[in-house]
Amino acid sequence: MLGHFTQLMETSSSGMAQNELGRLSSPMRQLYYLAGLLVTTTKSGVEVNYTEEDWTYIVEHLNTIENEYFKIFFPTEKTEITDEWKKKRVVAMPTFLSYFNQGPLNFEEQSISWISDLYQKLDAAIEAETGLKTKDFLLFYDKLDRWCEDNLQSFSNTNTTPIRSDWQDYTSLKIGVVDEAPDEIKALGNTRLPMCTLVADYGIKNRFKASDLVDEKLPLNKVEQILSLLSFKVEDSDFLYYTSTTNPIYRFPILNLEDGLYQVFEIKQVLHAIDAYLENLSCSTDNNKTKYIKEKGKLLENNIVSLFKSIFGRYVKCYTSYYVDDCEQDILILWKDNAFIIEAKAYDIKEPFRDPERAYKRILQDFNRSIGYAYKQTWRVAEKFYKQEPLEIKDEHGALIDTIDTAKYKNGDFSIIVTQKSFGQIQADLSNTLDIEEGGFYPWAIKYDDLDVFLRTIKALHKKPQFLVDFLLDREALHGHVICSDELQICGGYLMDELTSDICQSDNLIACSPELASIFDEQYRKGLGFKNERHWTEKHDGKTLFV
Repeated sequence: MLGHFTQLMETSSSGMAQNELGRLSSPMRQLYYLAGLLVTTTKSGVEVNYTEEDWTYIVEHLNTIENEYFKIFFPTEKTEITDEWKKKRVVAMPTFLSYFNQGPLNFEEQSISWISDLYQKLDAAIEAETGLKTKDFLLFYDKLDRWCEDNLQSFSNTNTTPIRSDWQDYTSLKIGVVDEAPDEIKALGNTRLPMCTLVADYGIKNRFKASDLVDEKLPLNKVEQILSLLSFKVEDSDFLYYTSTTNPIYRFPILNLEDGLYQVFEIKQVLHAIDAYLENLSCSTDNNKTKYIKEKGKLLENNIVSLFKSIFGRYVKCYTSYYVDDCEQDILILWKDNAFIIEAKAYDIKEPFRDPERAYKRILQDFNRSIGYAYKQTWRVAEKFYKQEPLEIKDEHGALIDTIDTAKYKNGDFSIIVTQKSFGQIQADLSNTLDIEEGGFYPWAIKYDDLDVFLRTIKALHKKPQFLVDFLLDREALHGHVICSDELQICGGYLMDELTSDICQSDNLIACSPELASIFDEQYRKGLGFKNERHWTEKHDGKTLFV
């Protein structure tokens, strides 16, 4: 059963299995919820696959559960519906639903790079606690990922990818051809036995023994130690509610089957679990936490600078960790007559309360501490451009580094706020949460992973740098009339000319759809240029088909 949920997860992005997924309101989150219920309930000894009628019943209940959370924000008969009441719901409801319905949306290479670049600088603390280094966790993931991928290839087509001789040890399912069948049928059946087993027991491709992941750089004791940190056994627990954060599959994405076998639910979740574990470990003491926060902020800033330099090339001028009016700023990038004032905020978003009033208060508090504060920082610089005043760039000691003639950048300054996490709708449309200074414009607030994908796609499609400038001009105008919980839908719509300048500049209400972000998955299959991008050779050989 768990394997079938994995199959549905893997096929959902390609639009397949619509007979099962088509009526789910939030497929990924709802499948994780089902899987969580499955692995926190001890088995009765008999596993029964669900029927079509059973699945219809399950889907109806899943959607009903989600609808009940919508109702939290609805008025009661005694509610006085004021403008203030409406404002709080407009902010709290979409943020609440985004928090619980949207998992991490990024490509595995982004997670790998983040883990590698951040935690290797913290290896001393990690190794002191576990005896492991960051590279051990990443090698474990790489071995597991390739194991599952090789399994899929070999089970699907034994003619092109030889299958292991002991493959039947990884399933309790017995499939065969009746003895009465002709020899030709038996021979054909035996040839197709691995593929038939995969169809009936999809989880077999994600099952492994600890010894299967052993490498000359990753001995068995390290594999077993990492498994002890990332796996769990089926047992009864108090996990029950859809919005509960105790679903063990997020923190422990590998199931210990207790017979020497393990089964991973979703391979990419292993990366997120590694990140979460290393983050908790790195923040276990005040000194370690201080270093972690410093390194995380530095990494985020360096990555942002690298991205913009890849778009604007050698004609860009860049200032980092500079001071204006005795206050530290993150990044200022100058290109031709355009200035990009960038603040990076690696701020975690707290779990929203179920009570709308308390949820609104917490959400607004988190927002003001991250995007709200970042806007004040960008305005400190943007105001100089607005008033056409000289901008003095200084270092931390107050020494003058440069003086910028802001008159050269009239109407060409853009405020950009890069976050590590996203607030969803209230980040895409800042009109309900951010008060703009007189003479100012709404900043572009975007999650780093989304910025990374968008700028890489601009480069891959050979768009000129001016394309980004045009986008930012139109993006400013969208606030106040856009419904969107994923910034890449807006970016994708603009790239595909589905979201034109005229549409952005109009007053019409714009509702974005997930299909608008499909261009990024399409480009990924061709290559986005990530460091150590998976299947880079196959993406460019003209022979490999990705589904």
